[in-house]
Formats: sequence, structure tokens, C-alpha cells
Amino acid sequence: MMDKHPLLVAVSVEQEKEALQQGLGNDQNVDVVVCGVGFAAAAANTAKQLALKPYRGVINVGIAGGFPEKTAIGSIVVATDIIAPEIGAESPDGFLTIDELGFGTQKEAAVVDEFFVGKLSETHTVHKGVILSVLTATGTEETYRKRLTLGAMAEAMEGYGVAAAAKSFNLPFSEVRTISNEVGIRDKSKWDFPLAFAGIQQIGRMIKEVEQHEYRIFSMSQ
Repeated sequence: MMDKHPLLVAVSVEQEKEALQQGLGNDQNVDVVVCGVGFAAAAANTAKQLALKPYRGVINVGIAGGFPEKTAIGSIVVATDIIAPEIGAESPDGFLTIDELGFGTQKEAAVVDEFFVGKLSETHTVHKGVILSVLTATGTEETYRKRLTLGAMAEAMEGYGVAAAAKSFNLPFSEVRTISNEVGIRDKSKWDFPLAFAGIQQIGRMIKEVEQHEYRIFSMSQ
């Protein structure tokens, strides 16, 4: 039997919500929550919303910086995994992840809904791979190179928190990002927010289209 619970989509700021809802329209199967910037606010506010009523799953949607060797501005990245690279400790031998310290994990797996990804691919270039959840956006060549070694396609700030909230409610999680700028030394002349927000609008449109069919996002995930 098809799960009749709604889908929750978490975005970080109002501008992302506005773009998403332009695509969603009045879809009763989808709730949108503005969870705030950074994964602490994202975890708290997503969990607060999840406590209000039953949901089928959670998608974190928004703009992101893309690693230029792997993604182009305007493309879409769907997470296979989310990594929070700054959680850990310094040591004389280098950085130790929280996994190496034995206190938890910096990595959360995401659900890739292939049917939904296929719909997105009809209008946009879509990549699947690691999205980083960072506390500080990359701004130096040194940080860029370190983060590139993690196999990342893109970096944002909320996915790890939204994933943690979803995990605490035993719900499937996905992260979908449109690329607004290149990761690295900041060059605002190369940023394209209008193109990225248009991508978010298309994500909303595709969510609506899939939700109106017999198949629904995450319906096969539990």
C-alpha cells in the first residue's frame, strides 16, 4: 500500500522556499520548512517539524558550491553520502575524524531515488555523489584541495543536520542541490544565483510531478 504520509522538504532560507514553491504550487503531499543556515539550526528545526506529524521522508533542497572539476554552475547534485569534514580533532599527525576518535561518524548515507533523479535529468545535468556539510565555506586553495580528496561534488551547510534529524525519526533522507558558484577562492563575478534558483524551481516542479503519480518519492525506501 502506498504511504499516504506527506514528504518534508527542508530549505535553509526564504529565497529557496519561494523558488521551490513556485515549482511545487499547491501540492498537499509536500510540506516545506525553512530550517536555517548551518547544520545545528537545520537539525533542530527539521526535528521540530518532524515531531508535529508523521512524514514519509525528508529532502534537503538548496543552492551549493560545486567543485569545478566535477560540476558546472546550474547543474544539480544528488547526494549519495553527506560528509561533515570539520567534526573531529587536531593532532600532531594531522586531523582526526570523529570516526577515528570513536565518538560517532562524520558521514551519513543518503537515499537516491532513481525515478526522481531520472525526472530531473530530463531538463538538467544531474550528478550523483558526496555533498559536504561544512561549518566554514571553502575560501583557500589549501582547504579546496583537502576537501576535494574526500570525493566531494559540492559543499553546503545543512545536509548533515537534516540527515541527523531524519535519522532520529527513522526516516529516509535525500539532499538535492543546484550549483550557484564554484568552490574555492571566492569570485562573486562567477556566481549565478538566478540560474541556481531556477534549478530549485525545477526541483519543485519535478517533486510535484512525481507526487501526482502512483509512484511517490521514498515510497519504496522503507
